[in-house]
Amino acid sequence: MDRSLVFLSVTASYSHTNLAAWTLRAGVEAAGWQWCEVEVTQNESLPVTLNRVARLHPTVLAASFYLFNRSFLISFLSRFKKLFPDCRVLGGGPEFLGDNRAFLERHPEVDAVIRGEGEKAFGQWLQLMDQPKQQAGIPGFCGLVDGRYVDNGMAEVVERLDDIPSPYPKHMEGFRKPFVLLETSRGCSNRCAFCTSGVGGVGRWFSLERSSPLERSSPLERSSSLERVRRDVQLIRAQGVPEVRLVDRTFNARPARCLALLRFFRDECKPLRFHLEIDPARLTPSFIAELAQAEPGRFHLEVGIQSLNPEVIRTIGRQGTVRRALAGLRSLCAHRQLATHVDLIAGLPGGTLADLFAELRTLVLLSPNEIQLELLKLLPGTRLAAEKDRWQIVAAPEPPYEVLRTATMTMADLETARGLSNLVDWFYNVPELQALMVTATRRIPGFWKELILFGGSMAFAVAASSLENRFRLLDDFFRDRDLDLRHALHYAWLKHGFSAQHGICRAFPWKGPIPESAVLVEGQAVARPARVFRADLDRSYLFAYARERLAAAVYRLEA
Repeated sequence: MDRSLVFLSVTASYSHTNLAAWTLRAGVEAAGWQWCEVEVTQNESLPVTLNRVARLHPTVLAASFYLFNRSFLISFLSRFKKLFPDCRVLGGGPEFLGDNRAFLERHPEVDAVIRGEGEKAFGQWLQLMDQPKQQAGIPGFCGLVDGRYVDNGMAEVVERLDDIPSPYPKHMEGFRKPFVLLETSRGCSNRCAFCTSGVGGVGRWFSLERSSPLERSSPLERSSSLERVRRDVQLIRAQGVPEVRLVDRTFNARPARCLALLRFFRDECKPLRFHLEIDPARLTPSFIAELAQAEPGRFHLEVGIQSLNPEVIRTIGRQGTVRRALAGLRSLCAHRQLATHVDLIAGLPGGTLADLFAELRTLVLLSPNEIQLELLKLLPGTRLAAEKDRWQIVAAPEPPYEVLRTATMTMADLETARGLSNLVDWFYNVPELQALMVTATRRIPGFWKELILFGGSMAFAVAASSLENRFRLLDDFFRDRDLDLRHALHYAWLKHGFSAQHGICRAFPWKGPIPESAVLVEGQAVARPARVFRADLDRSYLFAYARERLAAAVYRLEA
């Protein structure tokens, strides 16, 4: 029998890689199969992808299904199976963590799927590929056998992650993408009801850390040895990859281990940058002290807040308290050399629109580098998906499974939350406007609620308006509300090099030299600036520009 296997990796963008494919390759090759990965993005042409795979004439085609690539894969496989009806198709991924019966009955182009970690189940399935009745005994197997649906629960986990051969020796040579993924632990001790990480192991191909809603045991969090992590990172660093993103769900879950890794990343892996997911409620003074010694830009921290309502936190089963989470986040934000990204979720059980506005205000005033506000997604296999009726949650039945209504948030409330998510991304997460948004939030108690009402349809647009138009909207918004904020907006407009003569404020060319009495406010003095403009705001300023758009220096003119 021909033993050629194609793993079709459909990624979100060119910058991403499918770590699952890398991890599974060694086991497939050890079983005597010829491995080939075909990597495409979710926006790739279907005919082009079909031709790439068809030229390989695989015996088996495997693919990992995520909410972002499910539609692409179904469209691809419906075509592929018409051309190659004898090729076996095996699926896995977080899309199959729930009940898979309806999917397999609706999509006969997929022969079987695995629920859970793939390293063991994949190899077992390959060995029994022509023995369907024996396949039914594989832990994690879901499929139709003689017309009868068989669901064999969760796949067997890999208890020692070091037993999985490192994927990096075979994949790093010639790697030129901006970042690479690294797994150093599986599972998550948090039991968040909305998250696939709530129970069980990562299983980067056939799951995202979560068991199905059925009552099945699930593995505890497991970690690679420090020696294994050290070897993998050194291989990555040797290839000049600029950034490593850990897929671990809670990097700081085990204090002693995370401190050792943090010191290694910081002191021995320059100039690599690291992206880490952090639970703020578990931050210790030692961890923060070690982070504080890092150079600017070395660590990008994704901080899961999710909600600041204590009752919501208890309902979803998240460990830690709101007070501890806020204290941890406040400590991180105080260190400006750290890039801090904060996650907030709208539509969790018990959460209200009023909560959301209050939570956003609290977070903005802490000034993290980025705030990501998203609507709840009712992901397959999660506890919330199984308990949706209990919490009166109505969600879309297809990806991205966004919540449509809850017991405490109406459709209109959630639509407002979606608009608010856009405004946060388009106004707060913009470096040119962020400081102003913090000040506005502090000075105007209901700022975000007023802004979404004032913005109207713009807040619900598919794409952001130009940055200049966002400045203009804020100019109209502040006009009759706060003169100081309007002056600050005009200052930011000129500082960032938008039109001085056709902009939102009056500015006049300055023909003479910079007066000796002028006080340098920010930037560096320019001996011979290309152009200088004077603007009378709260005070009179000179904006001096060199070749770049951004003002090289800003001076305050003394009266």
